[in-house]
Amino acid sequence: MTPAVEAAKSAASVMAMNNVYYRFVHLPSNPEYKTNAGSAADELARQSLCGQNRFRAVGLAVSAINGCGACNAHEKTLRQVGASLGYNSNGVRFAAIVQSVAVASEAARHGTSQRAE
Repeated sequence: MTPAVEAAKSAASVMAMNNVYYRFVHLPSNPEYKTNAGSAADELARQSLCGQNRFRAVGLAVSAINGCGACNAHEKTLRQVGASLGYNSNGVRFAAIVQSVAVASEAARHGTSQRAE
């Protein structure tokens, strides 16, 4: 596997972890959780072999798949470094396609259907 693919897999794993936590901080009524939400993703983005902006783009895509409301931070950061709305939108569209293929593949593997009712 290439270093860029490995870096993208690392980004996806870290963002999946962060998405759980960031969705959680919106649930409890105690606002202190929001101020205690440090992210391992920031340091990994700085060190990423695929580059900070690609790492952030993967973060945006994973956050969109996972329904994390904090993905607006990824979108804002990418826009600040020059990513266009189309770049961000197409990245998330591509992630949606990959996710749908994964769901269909998993359903086929288990012999189930994922058709909408």
